Amino acid sequence: MTTPGRQITDMLIERPERRRFEIALDRKAILSYPSTAETVGRVIPGPTLPLRMRSLIAPGTTTGSGILYVRETSFTSSPIKPINPGALKPAANLSYDVQQQPVITIPAYMKLPDQYWEDFTMLESWMDTRLLYGLAMAEENQLLNGDGTAPNLQGFMLVAITAPGPVTPPAPGAGAVLAGVASGVAALYGRGYAATGVVLNPNDFGVMLMALGSPELVTTPVSLWGIPVVISSAMASGNYLVGQFDPYSQIFDREEAGVEIATENEDDFVKNLVTVRAEERLALAIYQPAAFAKGTFLLS
Repeated sequence: MTTPGRQITDMLIERPERRRFEIALDRKAILSYPSTAETVGRVIPGPTLPLRMRSLIAPGTTTGSGILYVRETSFTSSPIKPINPGALKPAANLSYDVQQQPVITIPAYMKLPDQYWEDFTMLESWMDTRLLYGLAMAEENQLLNGDGTAPNLQGFMLVAITAPGPVTPPAPGAGAVLAGVASGVAALYGRGYAATGVVLNPNDFGVMLMALGSPELVTTPVSLWGIPVVISSAMASGNYLVGQFDPYSQIFDREEAGVEIATENEDDFVKNLVTVRAEERLALAIYQPAAFAKGTFLLS
């Protein structure tokens, strides 16, 4: 079979008045011409868990580099009871101290070739989402496990009061998870607080499901005895947290999570790179440590 170019030349010689020709191509000729790739308008992200710690906590904002708040430390009184006229009235004493917590910064950045940025329009929204998710994961870890030493938050697991274990400890496994959480809930009620959230590790949540038995008992969103459950990989396996998060804790956002882009950072310009940075600033107030109970349980 002659080449496509030869076929066109021969036809022009025979019929110069024609502007359109039918030519034959064999398979090799078809494969020798480059094709145009179509860009798929989406990027499938890696694994993501719904992060819900923040949703339990009262929101707030600040314009300073830190926050000051008053924390009640004790309430004592002689027995409050009816009295006869002229008798000494019962005294009530409240003690407070002032807490100071800094605004911390949680940053993250990544680099990528600027050709990717220009050629794949969906990358911008995808990277915004992924970087902000990364910040949210770091935030959740700080809310739970911050050790209170700069530049970390004072997290709930640091200040929560350890709950007494069950009167009769159950055998290790699924029942131990439920018994531990129940002890935390009971401890809160014993101190005068009502639980508004439970935080569990994903593995421990799976163990707990075995104790529940019937799948119909598992609700969406997940709850135990009507108390919302947050499943967080930031919680260490074998531990739990129960608390009345609102109103006894509050997040103060100094700068909400945002994304910025630069092309002249370091040597990005000569390397055709784009730097994408995400950052947030916040402080956490825990008004009443007694409103939070933590504990452990045996899994095996």
